[in-house]
Amino acid sequence: MHNSPLQLSLFKIADFSTMLNAEDLFNEAFYLANNPDVEAAVEAGIIESGFAHFIESGQFQVRQPSPLYSELDYLAANPNIAEAVNAGLITNGFQHFIQFGQFEGRNPSPLFDTQFYLSQNPDVSAAVNEGILTAIEHFVRFGKFEDRAPSLLYNPNYYLSQNPDVAVAVERDELTGIQHYLDIGAALDRDFSAFLSPDNSAFPNQVLVGDITQGSAILLTRSTVPGEILFEVSTDPNFNQIITAQTQPVNNIIEPIKVELGNLAPGTQYFYRVTNALGTSQVGSFRTVPPIEVQQGLRFGVSGTIQGELAPFPAIINVPERNLDFFVQLGDTISADTVSPDLPRVSQALTPLEFNTKYNEIISQRAGINPLANLGSSTPIFSVWDDQNLINNFAGGVAPTSSVLTQAIFGTEGEFVNDTPLFETALNAFQDYQPLRDFFYGETGDPRTANERKLYRAIPYGQDGAAFILDVRSFRDAPLFPLPDVPTETQINQFIEQTFIADRTLLGEAQLEELKNDLLASESAGITWKFIFSPVPIQNLGFVDAEDRWEGYADERNELLQFIDENNIDNVVFVSGEANGTIVNDLSYQTGFEQQQIQTNAFEITVQPTAVQLQLDNEEIAAPFGVETVVLTPDDLLSPQQKELYFDLETRPAKNEFIQGVLDDRIVPLGYDQIGLEDSEIDAELIQGSYVAAHTFGWTEFVIDPQTQQLQVTVYGIEPYTQEEIETIPATIINRQPQVVSQFIINPILNE
Repeated sequence: MHNSPLQLSLFKIADFSTMLNAEDLFNEAFYLANNPDVEAAVEAGIIESGFAHFIESGQFQVRQPSPLYSELDYLAANPNIAEAVNAGLITNGFQHFIQFGQFEGRNPSPLFDTQFYLSQNPDVSAAVNEGILTAIEHFVRFGKFEDRAPSLLYNPNYYLSQNPDVAVAVERDELTGIQHYLDIGAALDRDFSAFLSPDNSAFPNQVLVGDITQGSAILLTRSTVPGEILFEVSTDPNFNQIITAQTQPVNNIIEPIKVELGNLAPGTQYFYRVTNALGTSQVGSFRTVPPIEVQQGLRFGVSGTIQGELAPFPAIINVPERNLDFFVQLGDTISADTVSPDLPRVSQALTPLEFNTKYNEIISQRAGINPLANLGSSTPIFSVWDDQNLINNFAGGVAPTSSVLTQAIFGTEGEFVNDTPLFETALNAFQDYQPLRDFFYGETGDPRTANERKLYRAIPYGQDGAAFILDVRSFRDAPLFPLPDVPTETQINQFIEQTFIADRTLLGEAQLEELKNDLLASESAGITWKFIFSPVPIQNLGFVDAEDRWEGYADERNELLQFIDENNIDNVVFVSGEANGTIVNDLSYQTGFEQQQIQTNAFEITVQPTAVQLQLDNEEIAAPFGVETVVLTPDDLLSPQQKELYFDLETRPAKNEFIQGVLDDRIVPLGYDQIGLEDSEIDAELIQGSYVAAHTFGWTEFVIDPQTQQLQVTVYGIEPYTQEEIETIPATIINRQPQVVSQFIINPILNE
């Protein structure tokens, strides 16, 4: 924000009687670069200059005079002016803007936002209110030389990081970043904004569909063209008959637009078309949820952790071809507390714009592809948030003043963390960028959940399966204090005993009770499979990081598993994130500390990360579960010789076997079952690979046979990569095709 009273005093004695004119807004280099025919004519001496061409004919041919003015966008944003132009009452939008629009505070293009510019620069606002000059005039004459941002599209850190030569010139104080773009960079088609697509698409994030029910769906898009967006839905891919249509205004081109489509038929294939004010369209399709009495099979996919610095995510590039009913992004859908290309020099997102940038980053084109947006335009998405959507290991159900660290992050405002401004900013950004409805709890009787946003979902898919999607962050109690890296047996036992402290919650009472009731209802309705989607694992994986998982909340974990067991709720599958690899095991519980393990017929499958890395000693390491486990385990628990043996292994199966051994060594001494389903009550058969797949980026497909109800689980993966690799050898990385790394089948318990 800039305040320059001296400069304003100079404004008052300067002669601004003509205000901004056509030549002031014209950029010769930009015009010639974008109009090679004019450039050739100028070089041949046929035309004096690009400006002369623009004034004589270019403005009437809708040629863009500079990066700051777009005739198409100006008319799209101002349909009354477009009507006047079409009626011959006004020559064109450009002349209207010069003569009237700049004085009325209209925006000449998405690049310059008058309201934003004045709100960020109260000194300029005061001058504009006094009639000394217009906002766009100040920017052209002064603002660009002072590096004042013309709109939210411009982030100087982003522009300089994408254009190192400009950063050098700025460091030498030769010019500002925005000055370079306007005078030089735009003509050279330099990468300007994280919110604009490299291919100039008007829909940089395409269109996402999600939160579908039997009779409704949510569509979400972001348009870089001002004006209105038209959403249309049909059962015909040619859109000969429109079932429903809605229009929504584009109020801010960096924020998505979301609509709910209702009155749809259950179990029906629909096609949608989204059209902006210039007539540009995006199309896609989805299927609504089938009626509960129908048994027709079910097919869905799940992936875990996503980091924007590793975009564009070739690990999920084959998802659209699988014709899924839905796809779950299972937690950590951004990494808010790491630096990424679209938000350089920011190690923790704090503002709405910073969170929006993170969400936009994962569904933007990079290296010529955009797999996540492709997925979302063809397959309904359910997105789940977790700690990395805000900050590592946060707990929403604690007081912000509960610890020095928590208070330093969240401040002192609010009874719980989930009442604090930072929490609300992060959750609102998550909600805004997901195709999700706005649901809220009512008066639950529990102040930590009462009237808070509700992310829990329960969706029955006919007789085949039901999906239960959990929020494990917003209402949880404070985690236990972590064990030391190399704990003693006494410390481990004390920690486990503490996990059984009564009434410590991960879900909050309201969500836990709703989950129980919905599980009972699905069993009563005869639904075969019950899939509980949890952003953190529920199986026992040992003391490492246990404080953040269900293991650290053993009293509630056991309550849920005991409820499932004692109510004979069969075929329950926990599908979980955060492990960053596939680990499959059956589930048991205890009624108290040091009590016997009680087996259930439920089991858990943790899923692959979409893409994850860690920084270790200033080195980037691709970090699926296997590699992360080896490099982060202290030498006292995994010797240097064992680590060397691991890294010498040449095949992925051999490394998976090694990691399974590491896990078994952690959990068997604590009385838990070995990893896998071989000796469990689960009727399972391994087809390919193993029950541990810990060395790839990828996703997991679940398919229920419509006749037998047999569940087939297929894990797809690619070789992992780092940010440096995707930036230096992008063609190699994006051409990695997902391959089957593990596959198994499970036969359900069927009640005849």
